[in-house]
Amino acid sequence: MTRLAWKISVLYAAFLVPFVIADDLPPYNCDAVFKFEGQFEKIVALIPYHVYPIYTLCTNVQFAKEYRAAMELYEQAASDPVCARMNFKRSRVNLIDMMHDQLVSLWSTANCQDCLDRANETREFLANFDELDKCLTKHLLSPCDPCAESYGAIQGQYEGLVRGHKDTICVDVEDRMNQTRHRWSAEFNCCRNRQHSTTTFVVIASVFCSLPVVFYVVMYVVTRAKEARVRSREPLLDDSSRDVPAGSGSGSGAELVAGS
Repeated sequence: MTRLAWKISVLYAAFLVPFVIADDLPPYNCDAVFKFEGQFEKIVALIPYHVYPIYTLCTNVQFAKEYRAAMELYEQAASDPVCARMNFKRSRVNLIDMMHDQLVSLWSTANCQDCLDRANETREFLANFDELDKCLTKHLLSPCDPCAESYGAIQGQYEGLVRGHKDTICVDVEDRMNQTRHRWSAEFNCCRNRQHSTTTFVVIASVFCSLPVVFYVVMYVVTRAKEARVRSREPLLDDSSRDVPAGSGSGSGAELVAGS
């Protein structure tokens, strides 16, 4: 009975220890922890609406605002030593840190900071993308020729954005360009038509360039043939020239005889 009473006393003391420790703690404020959890929920709720059909997460003003607010609340909670000990170092499974790491991973993996650091270039790219999208919608049956200029503009601008930032390009920009290239080549076959046009141009240009060569070759062959015919007639002409004086001499002699 005494042993049982001792065990109960130990359990009761263990139950009271946290309250005693909490009473002995200095004043603290952990409201930032609860607010951070609220920000996490808001961000998670936003994600499904900005990843399909195209990524608009990084360029969404509300998402960036909620993310910055969440990071500030986390820093506030972690900077309070008492709050940090109660919420961040209490056990091996730290849910607050896990939520924070998930948000940071999402932000860094999507390279959202690139959209903010190059806001003007990103805004211009999005405007050109919208213009091309309108052109493709307007000329849905045959957009290759009418929209070629718009496609070339957005392609050149994207190459400029990627130059020097290949591994840090914002996912909103990258996803738009990937989908645009897919539609342009796979859906509308515009790259194939362009290649066919280029091939046709090369063939026609080659034909025109080869015409002078063919002309000179033909002229050379004709000239050589004429020269060969002339040379083949020269022996006959020589023989005729030799016979003419002899014939004329005998004729003169006959005339003399007749005259005599």
